[in-house]
Amino acid sequence: MEDSLKNRVTFGRAMVRKHIAFFEESFGRVTSQWKYDGTRVTEADLTLSRAFETEVAEHFPEDLFLSEELDSESGSISVDSEFAWLVDPIDGTNNFARGIPACSISVALLKDGLPVYGFLYDQMSRSIIHGGEGFGVWVDDREARIFDEEPNGHSIVGAQHCGLEESLKDDRALQQRFKIRNFGSSAIQLAYTVVGWTDGVIAHRVNVWDIAAGVAMMREAGGCIHYFESDPFPLKSFDVRRPTFGYIGGRRQMMDAMLAGTGRG
Repeated sequence: MEDSLKNRVTFGRAMVRKHIAFFEESFGRVTSQWKYDGTRVTEADLTLSRAFETEVAEHFPEDLFLSEELDSESGSISVDSEFAWLVDPIDGTNNFARGIPACSISVALLKDGLPVYGFLYDQMSRSIIHGGEGFGVWVDDREARIFDEEPNGHSIVGAQHCGLEESLKDDRALQQRFKIRNFGSSAIQLAYTVVGWTDGVIAHRVNVWDIAAGVAMMREAGGCIHYFESDPFPLKSFDVRRPTFGYIGGRRQMMDAMLAGTGRG
């Protein structure tokens, strides 16, 4: 395994761990602002994004830094460097601002536009879920135990409940077959499926920064992702105003059952 990748993986985990204290100190104690699209942002989101950008620039100046909190007027950015860091400084900002622990820091390392390693600090479990191809998938220093059970009525699916007509239809179909949960953090819902805390995930309105870390981990864990439209990776360009997209993910048996249940197979 190339040293350039291993060095970045070591750096990325240390970088996320370094900022957990600030995340927890700010949790539930921040005022909110509202972005152009009506979504919530806090000073903690912006502070973390700036801190990550500074540290990446200091250690790997040749790498590209991409964040949900970049200026929405910056337009499309070409992803033309070998390595890029794709960051959602706080995923689940609504929960974070109100003191609900279903929120996370999500950082993905891309190589040639593909997610190769993901780091997620999960406030609910107070752990860093991380991994990538050739590295394994870990919860802190414990290798995740992945179970591939036959889909059944006790299987748990993470869903968004975002109110779109198609999401309501899919949710109703899945509720007849499985148990449904909505944690309010797209990054958490994918990561929990990767490590086997849930069995599947469906989302209708996500961005690349929501799922890139989980995508890297899912590939290593042997899971599958079915995008409703085209696969957004490898990422060729980045724009915070890019349209959202949907997907279903899980172990092969679970994903197939979800696709069949929703009629998306």
